[in-house]
Amino acid sequence: MAKHPSVAHIGPRRRRIRLLRRVALISAGVCVVKIVVNRLGFELLSVNPLFSALVASTVFLISFLLSGVLTDYKESEKIPGQIASALETLDLEIRAITVYNPKAKIDASIHAVVGLGWVIQAWLHEKINTQDVYAGHRQTHEQVVQAATFLSSSTLRGRLMGEMATLLNLINRIEVIRETDFVPLVSWMADIGAFFLSAGLVFARADSLWESCFFLFVITFLLIFLLRLIEDIDNPFDYVEQKSAEDVSLDVLNLALKRLQDALPDQDAPGGSGLASQVDSTV
Repeated sequence: MAKHPSVAHIGPRRRRIRLLRRVALISAGVCVVKIVVNRLGFELLSVNPLFSALVASTVFLISFLLSGVLTDYKESEKIPGQIASALETLDLEIRAITVYNPKAKIDASIHAVVGLGWVIQAWLHEKINTQDVYAGHRQTHEQVVQAATFLSSSTLRGRLMGEMATLLNLINRIEVIRETDFVPLVSWMADIGAFFLSAGLVFARADSLWESCFFLFVITFLLIFLLRLIEDIDNPFDYVEQKSAEDVSLDVLNLALKRLQDALPDQDAPGGSGLASQVDSTV
């Protein structure tokens, strides 16, 4: 079951605005602390070359993290399209079996493929757990194998099994991306560096308080925003998290499932209805 049912109604634009607003408020709070420190006379630090080294090291760590998670994010953007392609290819290949063998019974297999698509979609929105999607894949595999028995060519059978293997590989890839953080130790170091850099600016002496607050606001805003952005895109499939602003679009998968659903055979087929009912019962 989804953690936050209302998240689906919050558009990406509103989530991004919320993120910017939260970061701006935190940065403004740091500036208020700076003003209090100035009024109390606690500005004990002076800006020196070592301070510049702290800035450079923090920027380097954040750049390293950002480049790493962006690479994974760009790869993740392809996954919904690859899942959609595999599902539609399976549907077309199974339908083509009747050309080779007019007596083939394929309705249950077609329903199973479409049902697996809906199971994957529900899993991406965390309405079902990972074991359920693996079970759905196994059930669909059994139905596809039954459809493949009507083929005499091992090559055509191999194409069906290859698409099922592709789907399993993509499911595993999504699970790895969700559960694996990108170099946690470097993330901790970047957070610590940003904290000490902001604290140093708060306690640093400056000729003009308002100029100091301006630069403090800009620097803390950029640091916190980049760190939150890195944390967000490290899991581009976190659709139920209210604070997540940058998730991979599922539009191509949703459209493919609609096309497959509209093209389903009229008669009911037990192989696919089981998966569909499994998804309906968890929503």
